[in-house]
Amino acid sequence: MATREDEPAPVRGVERIVRAAIEVIAERGFRGAATSEIARRAGVAEGTIFRHFKTKQLLLDHILEPFVERVLAPIAFRDVHRLIDSDEPEFADFLRVFARNRLEVARENLPALRIFLQEVPLSPELRAMVFRHIGRHIVPELLAVIRKYQARGQIRDDPPETVLRILMSVVGGYIVTRLAILPEYPWNDDLELERTIRVVTRGLAPD
Repeated sequence: MATREDEPAPVRGVERIVRAAIEVIAERGFRGAATSEIARRAGVAEGTIFRHFKTKQLLLDHILEPFVERVLAPIAFRDVHRLIDSDEPEFADFLRVFARNRLEVARENLPALRIFLQEVPLSPELRAMVFRHIGRHIVPELLAVIRKYQARGQIRDDPPETVLRILMSVVGGYIVTRLAILPEYPWNDDLELERTIRVVTRGLAPD
Protein backbone atom coordinates (compact mmCIF):
# COMPACT_ATOMS: atom_id res chain seq x y z
CA MET A 1 0.00 0.00 0.00
CA ALA A 2 1.29 3.44 -0.86
CA THR A 3 2.32 5.71 1.99
CA ARG A 4 2.44 9.48 2.13
CA GLU A 5 6.16 9.26 1.47
CA ASP A 6 5.45 7.29 -1.73
CA GLU A 7 3.19 10.02 -3.09
CA PRO A 8 4.57 12.55 -5.57
CA ALA A 9 6.01 15.72 -4.02
CA PRO A 10 3.33 17.94 -5.63
CA VAL A 11 0.61 15.90 -3.89
CA ARG A 12 2.34 16.22 -0.52
CA GLY A 13 2.75 19.94 -1.20
CA VAL A 14 -0.97 20.34 -1.82
CA GLU A 15 -1.73 18.49 1.41
CA ARG A 16 0.59 20.80 3.37
CA ILE A 17 -1.10 23.82 1.82
CA VAL A 18 -4.56 22.51 2.65
CA ARG A 19 -3.60 21.67 6.25
CA ALA A 20 -2.01 25.10 6.72
CA ALA A 21 -5.04 26.78 5.19
CA ILE A 22 -7.35 25.02 7.64
CA GLU A 23 -5.21 26.26 10.55
CA VAL A 24 -5.25 29.86 9.32
CA ILE A 25 -8.96 29.74 8.50
CA ALA A 26 -9.72 28.45 12.00
CA GLU A 27 -8.03 31.53 13.42
CA ARG A 28 -9.13 34.21 10.95
CA GLY A 29 -12.05 32.91 8.95
CA PHE A 30 -12.14 32.15 5.23
CA ARG A 31 -12.16 35.77 4.15
CA GLY A 32 -9.40 36.82 6.55
CA ALA A 33 -7.04 34.01 5.67
CA ALA A 34 -4.01 35.48 3.86
CA THR A 35 -2.27 33.32 1.28
CA SER A 36 1.07 34.63 2.52
CA GLU A 37 0.39 33.22 5.99
CA ILE A 38 -0.87 29.94 4.54
CA ALA A 39 2.32 29.65 2.49
CA ARG A 40 4.51 30.40 5.52
CA ARG A 41 2.88 27.68 7.61
CA ALA A 42 2.94 25.21 4.74
CA GLY A 43 6.65 25.88 4.20
CA VAL A 44 6.20 26.84 0.56
CA ALA A 45 6.53 29.98 -1.50
CA GLU A 46 3.32 31.94 -1.94
CA GLY A 47 3.65 31.41 -5.69
CA THR A 48 3.44 27.67 -5.11
CA ILE A 49 -0.11 28.11 -3.85
CA PHE A 50 -1.09 29.84 -7.06
CA ARG A 51 0.51 27.13 -9.17
CA HIS A 52 -1.90 24.65 -7.61
CA PHE A 53 -4.83 27.03 -7.15
CA LYS A 54 -5.16 29.90 -9.61
CA THR A 55 -6.95 32.13 -7.09
CA LYS A 56 -7.49 32.26 -3.35
CA GLN A 57 -11.16 31.50 -3.96
CA LEU A 58 -10.25 28.28 -5.77
CA LEU A 59 -8.10 27.30 -2.80
CA LEU A 60 -11.01 27.94 -0.45
CA ASP A 61 -13.38 26.03 -2.73
CA HIS A 62 -10.93 23.13 -2.81
CA ILE A 63 -10.78 23.09 0.99
CA LEU A 64 -14.49 23.43 1.64
CA GLU A 65 -15.88 20.03 0.74
CA PRO A 66 -12.86 17.99 1.86
CA PHE A 67 -13.00 19.92 5.15
CA VAL A 68 -16.64 18.95 5.67
CA GLU A 69 -16.09 15.39 4.48
CA ARG A 70 -12.77 14.63 6.17
CA VAL A 71 -12.82 16.89 9.22
CA LEU A 72 -16.34 17.92 10.23
CA ALA A 73 -18.09 14.66 9.33
CA PRO A 74 -15.76 12.37 11.33
CA ILE A 75 -16.08 14.73 14.29
CA ALA A 76 -19.86 14.81 14.00
CA PHE A 77 -20.13 11.02 13.60
CA ARG A 78 -17.68 10.17 16.37
CA ASP A 79 -19.50 7.99 18.95
CA VAL A 80 -22.93 9.03 17.60
CA HIS A 81 -24.03 5.56 16.49
CA ARG A 82 -22.83 4.03 19.75
CA LEU A 83 -24.80 6.63 21.70
CA ILE A 84 -27.92 6.14 19.59
CA ASP A 85 -27.73 2.36 19.96
CA SER A 86 -27.13 2.48 23.71
CA ASP A 87 -30.89 2.48 24.45
CA GLU A 88 -30.70 4.26 27.80
CA PRO A 89 -33.82 3.43 29.83
CA GLU A 90 -34.70 7.08 30.51
CA PHE A 91 -34.63 10.01 28.12
CA ALA A 92 -32.71 12.07 30.68
CA ASP A 93 -30.02 9.38 30.78
CA PHE A 94 -29.65 9.43 27.00
CA LEU A 95 -29.52 13.22 26.92
CA ARG A 96 -26.92 13.30 29.70
CA VAL A 97 -24.58 10.87 27.94
CA PHE A 98 -25.13 12.51 24.56
CA ALA A 99 -24.53 16.08 25.81
CA ARG A 100 -21.36 15.18 27.70
CA ASN A 101 -19.99 13.35 24.68
CA ARG A 102 -20.73 16.20 22.29
CA LEU A 103 -19.07 18.70 24.66
CA GLU A 104 -15.94 16.58 24.89
CA VAL A 105 -15.76 16.02 21.13
CA ALA A 106 -16.18 19.75 20.50
CA ARG A 107 -13.51 20.60 23.10
CA GLU A 108 -11.03 18.29 21.37
CA ASN A 109 -11.72 19.86 17.96
CA LEU A 110 -11.87 23.59 18.62
CA PRO A 111 -10.30 24.73 15.30
CA ALA A 112 -12.96 22.86 13.32
CA LEU A 113 -15.68 24.20 15.62
CA ARG A 114 -14.48 27.76 15.07
CA ILE A 115 -14.50 27.37 11.29
CA PHE A 116 -18.00 25.89 11.47
CA LEU A 117 -19.32 28.74 13.62
CA GLN A 118 -17.62 31.43 11.55
CA GLU A 119 -18.54 30.22 8.12
CA VAL A 120 -21.84 28.33 8.20
CA PRO A 121 -23.96 31.48 8.74
CA LEU A 122 -22.24 33.14 5.76
CA SER A 123 -21.98 30.30 3.27
CA PRO A 124 -25.00 28.59 1.67
CA GLU A 125 -22.55 26.21 -0.03
CA LEU A 126 -21.07 25.16 3.30
CA ARG A 127 -24.54 24.68 4.81
CA ALA A 128 -25.50 22.46 1.87
CA MET A 129 -22.32 20.41 2.28
CA VAL A 130 -22.88 20.02 6.02
CA PHE A 131 -26.37 18.71 5.39
CA ARG A 132 -25.25 16.43 2.56
CA HIS A 133 -22.36 14.86 4.47
CA ILE A 134 -23.73 15.00 8.03
CA GLY A 135 -27.29 16.16 8.52
CA ARG A 136 -29.08 13.78 6.21
CA HIS A 137 -27.42 10.84 8.00
CA ILE A 138 -27.66 11.92 11.64
CA VAL A 139 -31.01 13.73 11.71
CA PRO A 140 -33.17 10.69 10.83
CA GLU A 141 -31.44 8.62 13.51
CA LEU A 142 -31.96 11.29 16.16
CA LEU A 143 -35.60 11.64 15.15
CA ALA A 144 -35.98 7.89 15.62
CA VAL A 145 -34.52 8.19 19.13
CA ILE A 146 -37.00 10.94 19.97
CA ARG A 147 -39.92 8.84 18.66
CA LYS A 148 -38.71 5.92 20.79
CA TYR A 149 -38.87 7.95 23.99
CA GLN A 150 -42.18 9.45 22.92
CA ALA A 151 -43.55 5.92 22.51
CA ARG A 152 -42.39 5.17 26.06
CA GLY A 153 -44.35 8.15 27.30
CA GLN A 154 -41.27 10.10 28.42
CA ILE A 155 -41.49 13.00 25.95
CA ARG A 156 -44.56 15.02 25.04
CA ASP A 157 -46.19 14.21 21.72
CA ASP A 158 -44.90 17.23 19.80
CA PRO A 159 -43.48 16.82 16.29
CA PRO A 160 -40.10 15.06 16.65
CA GLU A 161 -38.52 17.72 14.43
CA THR A 162 -39.58 20.38 16.94
CA VAL A 163 -38.16 18.38 19.82
CA LEU A 164 -34.87 17.91 17.95
CA ARG A 165 -34.64 21.63 17.20
CA ILE A 166 -35.12 22.40 20.91
CA LEU A 167 -32.47 19.88 21.93
CA MET A 168 -29.97 21.16 19.37
CA SER A 169 -30.56 24.74 20.46
CA VAL A 170 -30.18 24.05 24.17
CA VAL A 171 -27.30 21.56 24.14
CA GLY A 172 -25.52 23.24 21.23
CA GLY A 173 -26.04 26.62 22.86
CA TYR A 174 -24.21 25.52 25.99
CA ILE A 175 -21.35 24.02 23.99
CA VAL A 176 -20.92 27.17 21.90
CA THR A 177 -21.13 29.45 24.94
CA ARG A 178 -18.76 27.24 26.93
CA LEU A 179 -16.08 26.87 24.26
CA ALA A 180 -16.41 29.83 21.90
CA ILE A 181 -18.23 32.76 23.51
CA LEU A 182 -17.20 32.65 27.18
CA PRO A 183 -14.40 30.07 27.33
CA GLU A 184 -12.62 31.82 30.23
CA TYR A 185 -15.65 31.80 32.51
CA PRO A 186 -15.26 29.29 35.39
CA TRP A 187 -17.95 26.89 34.18
CA ASN A 188 -18.84 23.79 36.14
CA ASP A 189 -19.71 21.52 33.23
CA ASP A 190 -21.28 18.75 35.29
CA LEU A 191 -23.51 21.17 37.16
CA GLU A 192 -24.46 23.18 34.07
CA LEU A 193 -25.29 20.09 32.04
CA GLU A 194 -27.41 18.65 34.86
CA ARG A 195 -29.33 21.92 35.13
CA THR A 196 -29.77 22.00 31.37
CA ILE A 197 -31.04 18.42 31.28
CA ARG A 198 -33.44 19.09 34.15
CA VAL A 199 -34.93 22.11 32.37
CA VAL A 200 -35.22 20.27 29.06
CA THR A 201 -36.77 17.12 30.48
CA ARG A 202 -39.29 19.12 32.52
CA GLY A 203 -40.22 21.19 29.50
CA LEU A 204 -40.66 18.13 27.28
CA ALA A 205 -42.47 16.01 29.89
CA PRO A 206 -45.95 14.87 28.82
CA ASP A 207 -48.85 16.93 30.15
